[in-house]
Amino acid sequence: MKIIYLMSGPDKVNGFDEKIRNELKNDLKGTKSLTFIVSSPDSFAKNDMYINGNGQVIGVKNFLREISEIETFNILDNRVDIETGSKFIQSSDVLYFLGGDPFEQIKYINNNGYDKLLKEFNGIILGASAGAMNLGKISYYSKDDDYDKSLFYDGLGITNITIDPHFDINNGEQFNEALTNSKGHEIIGVPNNSAIRICNEDIRYVNTCYKFVDGKVDIINE
Repeated sequence: MKIIYLMSGPDKVNGFDEKIRNELKNDLKGTKSLTFIVSSPDSFAKNDMYINGNGQVIGVKNFLREISEIETFNILDNRVDIETGSKFIQSSDVLYFLGGDPFEQIKYINNNGYDKLLKEFNGIILGASAGAMNLGKISYYSKDDDYDKSLFYDGLGITNITIDPHFDINNGEQFNEALTNSKGHEIIGVPNNSAIRICNEDIRYVNTCYKFVDGKVDIINE
């Protein structure tokens, strides 16, 4: 059974929001293996730090160990060849798409031919920040210091939901960008402590999210 989480990701010190943690704990029961899909395939030290932690960052792996029985953790980056990477995906119960640069992540996945395997994957998929953005059929990048204009781009098509992670309703620029760009594209603003859980046709929102459609916004709080 495929279950997808779209979220901004855990706090680097405190981990996942309590409600998200409880949802994940229930869904991760019985899972034993997980593969991290990075956004910077050549930044080995950065990937290891974010996954394993250091003195300042706890590490995503440690947060997941607190709420699951996962024993095997693989990292999909340029340290592994395509054959090994494909085996990682096929043998995993859980895939975790890390945050970072969404365009580098998409490029890495497509150039190595992992996109088809990822679409066929039938386990649990966790998307954090850029990783969650890339799971959409149509993905959305809200303008920031790196890009002076918001844009839509082709995602992996694992879900039809387009999100704006790290959404802050009090950030006027981010709010107005979502409002303007929702004319023709539905955008879901997902704050740091919120998530969207998708299981087949069932979509549930963990904590408050914001739905932008045709230049209007609705608050979703289930």
